[in-house]
Amino acid sequence: MRKLAILLVIAVTLTAIAVLLGTATTAGADPNLPNIPAHRHFIQLGDGSLVQVGPRVCDDASLQNAFNEFHSNIHIAVAGSPGPAQPAPGLHDHRSPDIVSRPCSFTP
Repeated sequence: MRKLAILLVIAVTLTAIAVLLGTATTAGADPNLPNIPAHRHFIQLGDGSLVQVGPRVCDDASLQNAFNEFHSNIHIAVAGSPGPAQPAPGLHDHRSPDIVSRPCSFTP
């Protein structure tokens, strides 16, 4: 009986995930954002180390649209962005961790 209950919970969870993924649309995406020049984004930790985050457009140009949205929503808002002029204020307060950018040629 316990195994049946666990299987039922898994089935319901997977069904819910499938429904959520199936109903996701681009309506919530940021339409018509300009292409942002490629660069890398990192979270800079208190010890100075860097952890790369966001779409890696430097390595895969097909990620440009995702990169534009990430840049607009997380890093720095650009013309046409919805919401506040400076997204993610906790990542821009000059206290660790902060988000920083580096050129594509940079490797930590």
